This record gives sequence, structure tokens and C-alpha cells, in this order.
Amino acid sequence: MDLSVRIGDLVLSNPFIVGSGPTVRSVEQIRLASGSGWAAASLKLSIDPAPYVSFPPRYRWWKKAGLHTFTAERRQNTDQALSLLEESREASGAMSLFANITYSGVDPEGWGALAKRFEEAGADAIELNFCCPNMSFNIQASGATTTKATGASLGTDFNRMSLVVEEVASSVGIPLIAKLTPENGAVAEAAAICLASGAAAVGSTANRLGIPDFDIHAPAGSVFRLQRQLSLSCLSGPWIRPLALKDTYQIRRRIGSDATVIGSGGVSDLSSTVQQIMAGADALWICTETMLRGFAWLPRLIEELEEFIEDAGCRGVRDIRDRLHDHMAPAAELSIDAGRAQLYIDKCTGCGACWTIGHCLAISHPDGITTVDPGLCTGCSTCVDICPRRAFEMIRTGCQAGPE
Repeated sequence: MDLSVRIGDLVLSNPFIVGSGPTVRSVEQIRLASGSGWAAASLKLSIDPAPYVSFPPRYRWWKKAGLHTFTAERRQNTDQALSLLEESREASGAMSLFANITYSGVDPEGWGALAKRFEEAGADAIELNFCCPNMSFNIQASGATTTKATGASLGTDFNRMSLVVEEVASSVGIPLIAKLTPENGAVAEAAAICLASGAAAVGSTANRLGIPDFDIHAPAGSVFRLQRQLSLSCLSGPWIRPLALKDTYQIRRRIGSDATVIGSGGVSDLSSTVQQIMAGADALWICTETMLRGFAWLPRLIEELEEFIEDAGCRGVRDIRDRLHDHMAPAAELSIDAGRAQLYIDKCTGCGACWTIGHCLAISHPDGITTVDPGLCTGCSTCVDICPRRAFEMIRTGCQAGPE
């Protein structure tokens, strides 16, 4: 079984990388991650010159919605990050360490000089932060102005981003990873530009910038404890999986099969892991789940992944990668089967859940008895999803449109 992943000249033992964030800011966290079998850890973001947005962290976890949010976050300066990297070398064991960096000056040469310092301190790879939405991008999206252009702001400026990648690639001899933002809707094109400019791997961040659920009766209040105002927030967690899968899929489609792609977004179990791989990911950044559950759950997931690959008759991650691609169809090429809803009246309790489906003209309830008119049923299947008694199923009556 081969779970290894290659990023330039660097080979990881498995696809699992602790994503840059609050769980990779201390030597003890690095030791725990290494002991749990993580292949790499991307250290907490460092900003040079000194961080211009840095506060004690404020998080919320809405378990029911699968939504994690944060507003304020503590960033490291360069000296702190270099010290962490140097002190973590022994604790990391066989686990690779990535430096996650942002240069907040205007000259590309500053990026190169910064990356060189981390290479000399022992980083195995350099991760360029073109993704963080909670710095200058947050300021701009909130309607304020700033002279800074870092994180997602830089990740939407393709010309400048290309210059930064070229500068860093020419300054260091270790692999360069571009972590990109999907905020501009062009993450696949950004990936292609970064690879052409010298990056060894590319991937998209899981975070999206948004407004968390707030109290309409007290909009001036904050949903974050120990924070007085509401603000645009970074959103992550399981809810983001469909968007994250789209990012990985589009990046892979754009750049082809040879380049290394790191996926990210809502990965927490075997299914979400394999979905990302089948969408095109070689490796996975995982951050939110480590915040909620720590690191020790990974060995079981690795076992499950190996079992899945073996059961599929394959020998490694690469053998199951991209499997989704042959089964994705453009909207104009969909095969739609003609069909209708079948109601099993013996299972129906007349609860009324299906009586109020706003777009359905087929379901009625004379004398409180659920009835379906097959001539009016469009086959949408909402009744199947909404019925608590599983009294509906869809039956195929023929091919209505598209290829068989």
C-alpha cells in the first residue's frame, strides 16, 4: 500500500497535513501531531513586517450546522515563527514542517528574503499565503481602506502573485506551495499561474468570508463571546465540503494530472477524505477538525483509507485520484430519467409534511388522506426527502432527456 505524496523533491509518507492554524503554534502540538502519524504540519502563519491584524482568538462552533467561525486571531511575527520552527525540529520526528509566510511589504524581493530565512532555519517547504481572508481582504470587504494587500487580497491579483512566486522560487531550493483563495471565483486559473511561475504544489483554502448568524432583535450585538462587535468572519467546517470539492475539481481539471494538488475543506472522516482525493487532491490540509478533536484520530482514518484502497483493488492514493472526473457532466449533457413519486399509503400517517411543498401540484389530501396525481408529478423527489415515514420513493418510467 502506497499512501506517499510527492511535493517537488519532498516525499510525504501519507496525504495528511495539519493545516496552518491554532493547532500548530507550539512545540507540544507538533510533538502530538507527529506522534499521531501526520505526514506534515504547516506552521501557524507568520507575517513580516510585524502583523498588522493580530488579536486574541475568538471562535464559535455551531455543531448542528457543522460551521466553525472566527474573527480575531493571533498571528506570529517572523522571529516567533523562526523560533518555533527551530525548536520543533526534534519534536517533529519524521513529520515534515512547512513554513506558512506572508510578507506585507510591497516588494517581491521581501518575499524571497523571508522565505530564505525559513529555509535556513530548517523548513522542508515554503507555503505562500495567498488565501487568508481575515486580513486586508476582510478590511476591504467591510468597506474600509488599507494599503496592505496580503492573503486573499494578493491572491486575487494575478500579476503580483506571479511575481512573488517567481521571486521565492528563485530564492530557495525547497518546494514552494501556493495556498490560494477561492474568493474571486478563479482559483483554478490562479493555480495554473502559480505552477507556471515555479510552485511545486497548489491548493485552495477552506475558509470563506461571511457574516455569521446574528440576532435580528439585537443586530448591534456580537455572536462572539468576549468580542463587542459583529464582523465579517472566516467560515469553515463540514458545511463547506461541497464548495471545497468544487475548488479541488476545478484546479485539477485546469492544471492536468501531473501537478500536485492539496485539497482542503471539511475533511473529518473516510468519506470526506476519499471525496477530496477523487476530486483531484494528492494531499489534504486539515485544520478545523484538529481544533475540535486534536490529532489522535488520524491513525484509524489511515487504516480505513488503506482498507478502502485495497477493497477497490488499488495499490495507492494515486490509483483512486480523479475518479470523480469521468462521472461529472456539464448541465447541457445530463441524462434525465422520466419518473414519478410512488406513495405507499400503508406507511403514511397523514402528518402533512408533504402537503405544504410549495412547488408541488401533484400531492393533495382530500379528507386528510395523502394522494399523488401521477399526471402532475414532475419527479423532483422533494417528497422522498421530506417524509419522516419513508412513504415515498421515485420510480423510473423511461428516459426523458439526454443519453442513456
